[in-house]
Amino acid sequence: MERRQFVRAALTASASAAAGAALSNPAEAASPATLTNVVFSEDDPGHFAAVKALHVPQVEVDAGSLKVTTPHPMSEAHYIVSHTVVLGDGTFVSRKTFSWRDHPVSMHKLPAGYKGQVTVTSTCNLHDWWVKTVTV
Repeated sequence: MERRQFVRAALTASASAAAGAALSNPAEAASPATLTNVVFSEDDPGHFAAVKALHVPQVEVDAGSLKVTTPHPMSEAHYIVSHTVVLGDGTFVSRKTFSWRDHPVSMHKLPAGYKGQVTVTSTCNLHDWWVKTVTV
């Protein structure tokens, strides 16, 4: 077996085992405690508490649209990669990807008449994945 095939097979087996373990106990896999220092928020900034203010997405709601802003400086070495919007039931709405030259501001149109929770993410290339949930 070639080295690449061996590595691919080993990684596939490891990923399958991890997924199987998570699926065997879904309550544990989805518990907030398992997401500490994996997913960050205003209420749980984990080990990034010192940079929370620059990473938590700010959300403005206006007539069925969301304006998402991350008050983060943008440089080639450190920037916001993307914003994503997902409805309360898990339905994907849209995603905006940025380059370091962009301003981390995005507009997202919600489905007509939508009322409920919306989760917004802001991803930093150095400080990971930040979420904020709002009700519209």
